[in-house]
Amino acid sequence: MENHHSWDIRWGIAIAVGLAAALVGTTCIEGEMADPRRLAEMEPAPDLSFVEYQLLPAVGNVVTAARPPAAPVGEFAGAERTELRRERVQIAVGENAAGSIDASLRDAFARFEPSLAGDYLEVTDRDAIELLMLGKVDLALVGGKLSPRDLDAGLRATTLGVELFALVVAPGNPVRSLTADQVRQVFTGRLRDWSELGLPPGPIVPVVPSQHALAERAQRALMPGDAFAPGCIHVASERHVVDQLLREPGAIGVVRLDGVSREQGQRVVQIDWVDPSLDNFANGNYPFGTPLQLIAADGKNARADALLAFARGDDGRRLLGRTLATRP
Repeated sequence: MENHHSWDIRWGIAIAVGLAAALVGTTCIEGEMADPRRLAEMEPAPDLSFVEYQLLPAVGNVVTAARPPAAPVGEFAGAERTELRRERVQIAVGENAAGSIDASLRDAFARFEPSLAGDYLEVTDRDAIELLMLGKVDLALVGGKLSPRDLDAGLRATTLGVELFALVVAPGNPVRSLTADQVRQVFTGRLRDWSELGLPPGPIVPVVPSQHALAERAQRALMPGDAFAPGCIHVASERHVVDQLLREPGAIGVVRLDGVSREQGQRVVQIDWVDPSLDNFANGNYPFGTPLQLIAADGKNARADALLAFARGDDGRRLLGRTLATRP
């Protein structure tokens, strides 16, 4: 019995020694501790390409890998794909041009030339020009003229029309012309009676636009640096100006000379004996207006050419003519 028991002990020891040797063999190479990098060379890394990214608890070192997204039918999984995006034009609209470049005109641009469908950024006229010089926008629409600095920077301007302001009175009013200084005095309230101008006595009743932005542009054009007097009558349209002329024989109103048919019951007054017209504005004899300018960088610009072609067409002249004097 003893012999049998000691044999079992010796046999168990031999098995334990063999297992230990086997374990040592898996971690030692040629009597040294195995280098993990060499072990990695001996066994290929497992393929983790099938593992999805996922949110896991931060316990220990969690390794995840992403599976490439499935390719559409007819496309190799590894092929590089690009999303086709239509480039949108960026146009800066200055504050003195915003009254003419409304939503209907912008839609008409896009219908005429799809590349003109884009984003319109309303800023000051100066900022519109600066954005163009910095390359932040493709085109600019501003009211006014470019400075020598702008021209030296390589910008070019094309006039699309002129917001031309004029004075009107009732047909029976004897006034034929006012000087520029007299216009300023009438609309700032310093002249209150026509007798002060050597005309038959009667109160002067100035009539101006009620729309704030339009009134500001009229002030800058007719009497820069001054504002309309609080006593002026504010009206919404030329039709309302004519209504005031009928009610007040001594009324004098500010209107825009645009492409829309003139209302009956009014007569245009000269300033410094010069008629308001595009030709007189162009030669500097009648300066009471603001040109709407298309500004682009010097050189070929297909979008600027397209917008200019629209402005010179029948639809363009009709839409611009709602607020501007344009060439036929």
